[in-house]
Amino acid sequence: MGPFGVLIAALAKYKTLALVLLTKGKFLVSILLFLGLYWGLYGWWFAVGLTGSVLMHEMGHYLMVRRFGFAAELPMFIPGFGAYVKWNGPGVDVGVRAQISLAGPLFGFLSGLIAYGIFLSTGRPVWLAIAHFAGWLNLLNLIPVIIFDGASAMNALGAQARVAVLLVSIVLFFTLSEYLFLFVALGTAWRLFRRDFPPDPRQGIAYYFIGLVVANGFLSWFALNQARVLFGR
Repeated sequence: MGPFGVLIAALAKYKTLALVLLTKGKFLVSILLFLGLYWGLYGWWFAVGLTGSVLMHEMGHYLMVRRFGFAAELPMFIPGFGAYVKWNGPGVDVGVRAQISLAGPLFGFLSGLIAYGIFLSTGRPVWLAIAHFAGWLNLLNLIPVIIFDGASAMNALGAQARVAVLLVSIVLFFTLSEYLFLFVALGTAWRLFRRDFPPDPRQGIAYYFIGLVVANGFLSWFALNQARVLFGR
């Protein structure tokens, strides 16, 4: 190749690396800091599982944003808090925004199923803990107040759909004794009281929302109770 060819190849290689660091650097640094924090607090495998679960949740948002043709940045992790996806879509239809919001709890639920599958194949309790936490965290995100995904989803629901969410959440609270269902119910009751209904409610979003409340809540409850049975805690 000769000395000039080697030099050009090296410059091209480092240029590519520089571009990767510039475009993906915030994502890489933030996820490593997030992973490092929980590694120090709870050990390697819980840190890996938790980080993977949060990443799957955020990639649900990211992929759905891209599916609808909007620009989005890779997730930004905030150690000790969570992560978010920055995207730009002014004037987005409430139905589209609801689908983007609910994609996070959907992918997060799938991460919990993966963790539970790993637990079944390995028998390691840490993966059962991750499955429980994934369900719990994604149910938390369905509370319909402004900082959570449930708020955007609720914007697409009419009065009858909100009543359905309220009733399902109350029944699940008394059935499974999981207090997050109560917070989902209280948030939904507040949104009913505000009467901020969309002009064109999306019935399909209501089924989607309720399905995720049930799925994530049941995963959290089931994993926790299995841990109590198996490990006496």
